[in-house]
Amino acid sequence: MSIFLALVFQVLFVFFAMVINIGLLVHDKINLQNSVDLGAYYAAQKQAEIMNEIAHLNYQIRQDYKLLAWRYWVLGTIGRDGQGSIIPPVRRPPTSGIPPDAPRLYRVESGPIQEEIPVACLATPYWWEFAMLSPGRSPNENYCWHSYTWVSLAIPVPTVPFTPATAGINIFAQTQAQQAVGNFTQSCSEASPLSWAFVANILTDYKYSVAYKKKAIRALRANLVSANPTDREGRSIRDGVIQTIKKNLTESNLQSFDPAQVQMLNGLTRGGCDGGGIFPGTVTMPEVLTAPGLYFALLSGMAAPRCTFDIAFQTQFNRVDASAGGVTRWDPTGEMRSRVGGEPGADDPFHSTLGFEKNPWCMAYMGVKANTSPRKPFAPFGKSVDLVARAFAQPFGGRIGPWYSKKWTRGSPTSDLVAQPVAGSPAVGSPVQMNPAAGQEDRTDPLTSPRLVPGSGSAYQYSPYTIPNHSRFPGDQLGYRSQRAQATARGYFSQTMAAIPASIANFADRRVRMNWLYGWSMVDTTGDTLAFDNPAASSTGAVPAQVMEFRRLEQAAVAPDLFDLTYYSIDPAANLNYTDLARANPSRYGIVGAPMGDLGSRQSIADMRIANVASQIQEAQVAVEPTILGSVYWLVRDWKHLLTGWAPHRATNFSFPTDRFGKCATEPLPGVMIPGRCVAGGRTGYSVRLISRDHLNAGTPNDIFGRPGWQIGGDGVAAGPILNPPGGDSQF
Repeated sequence: MSIFLALVFQVLFVFFAMVINIGLLVHDKINLQNSVDLGAYYAAQKQAEIMNEIAHLNYQIRQDYKLLAWRYWVLGTIGRDGQGSIIPPVRRPPTSGIPPDAPRLYRVESGPIQEEIPVACLATPYWWEFAMLSPGRSPNENYCWHSYTWVSLAIPVPTVPFTPATAGINIFAQTQAQQAVGNFTQSCSEASPLSWAFVANILTDYKYSVAYKKKAIRALRANLVSANPTDREGRSIRDGVIQTIKKNLTESNLQSFDPAQVQMLNGLTRGGCDGGGIFPGTVTMPEVLTAPGLYFALLSGMAAPRCTFDIAFQTQFNRVDASAGGVTRWDPTGEMRSRVGGEPGADDPFHSTLGFEKNPWCMAYMGVKANTSPRKPFAPFGKSVDLVARAFAQPFGGRIGPWYSKKWTRGSPTSDLVAQPVAGSPAVGSPVQMNPAAGQEDRTDPLTSPRLVPGSGSAYQYSPYTIPNHSRFPGDQLGYRSQRAQATARGYFSQTMAAIPASIANFADRRVRMNWLYGWSMVDTTGDTLAFDNPAASSTGAVPAQVMEFRRLEQAAVAPDLFDLTYYSIDPAANLNYTDLARANPSRYGIVGAPMGDLGSRQSIADMRIANVASQIQEAQVAVEPTILGSVYWLVRDWKHLLTGWAPHRATNFSFPTDRFGKCATEPLPGVMIPGRCVAGGRTGYSVRLISRDHLNAGTPNDIFGRPGWQIGGDGVAAGPILNPPGGDSQF
């Protein structure tokens, strides 16, 4: 019995040791998998941070375009509205002089209605520079009420016969009449350069503002698709993954862990998603190039003397009367002429843009693979067991911005083009202009100027469809053609007219000044392109009250609306979460000078430096004309309504919970960096989730379930695999 018991004990001990070893091995395997899961989650979180920053910069480009449209439609055309009403007249006045068979240059067709196209005209008393052109005349002259192709009657220079008895009074009358005629022709001649300077200023301002954002997005996009991307502080994400894994390994796993064997897969490096020309990542995030066309009033004084009213595009500055310096008076360096004379090459950051769109077939995800070979106490000899763990995680729930088209076919370099190129002589390297009059119902925002596609195509042709405009809400058919949209700033201008003195000599009113719009010339030091009285203001913030009031109008014009809320991830506190970091390390973004914050922010003034989207929303509530504010339904009323991203609800629920959507129960302490500015409630931007490799492989030969793929190209687009699946074990 003793011998038998000794033999049984040895067998039992072997089984006992085997159970202990297997248990410890399973524990190490679970620990390794959990650690790798955390590493993948960490990597995807850093990827999400990059995408959130890109998304907000892309929204800032949208705001730059909105500001351009507001300045053109509201500020530039205020002189054609007349006086006496907050709501402007329909843009089809009976005195417009547009006959039914007029060329398309002078109208936009909308069903049976022929609408007047907006034309920037500064020959109006709302503008200080025009009021000061001829100090001897009335400050209330307005040439902008005339119809297109208007020609004034000839104004003869009177000669008055006189006798010795009436010589003095007649000579005085003749002198006054001649001076009046001279003032008339002078103000007519000098109004055109002023009107051109306005459209050139606002377009140059827009180009400078978007150039900064484009450079930053290109730098972030290149990092996003890099095989070894860095986080926002410039540290290697792979190093962070390794540290995350090490901090969570058991002692036995840690003893055999080799950091050099850790593999990190950035999904955006596969399937060609990291390519696309000289800028990495163009396939993943192509740009939507455009070319806005702005009309200005071409007023000319003639020798008769007469005054004529015609219109021209911003590129036609050579048609402006050269008297009194012409456009050189307002553009002595030629910088504005170079910016508005045509669009540069597609790679130039100063090329006009609608922003960037995200290719759905290039899916963002991160994969991590690690292995260990732990030794067990009852297996001290022989070969150790190799443990391998893989994990995948992806950002989700955020929005870079809308596609230009509502559909995106797999393999297409951009969202589907919705119209054919305009016929013309091919010119290699020039942009292809898509016919703006066709396919608008298939565009996400049908009101913007049309897309340009780099490559062989026709020379660009301006038309009324290239005038900058934008949707205020999904399905909007009017944009700034809406009377109510144009009326949002009418209160400011009605007060301006009420403050006009009896004579220019007693000038002390609130007219708009061209000087306020030269922000682009100092953007490298101020990071600000909004209206600003640069000579009068000091670094202490001593800005004239009327300038601050006008800046509020511009911030209200770019404040988030229902369209923005639908298609963009907007951070109400981007100044804290993104801008301050950019200001501390601008070289990471490939820029020189003062990084730009949200519109309204200014580098040199402390109170303005902290302006953000939340302050834009706040300014809109006081800057919009109060008599119509209640009916301006497209404006976002509360920054909390921007929290429309996914928010944690249940472990398996990735929907958008209504109890947190657009709400915030608890805000963070001041200075705490939290995307969305909310601790408990809704969120904005991209969140992160773990995802299986089989899910990413849907529709590929590695798909063990035989599914057709992903339905991510829009309604009517066939399902298919993503361009960058991770593949099988042999590939990662």
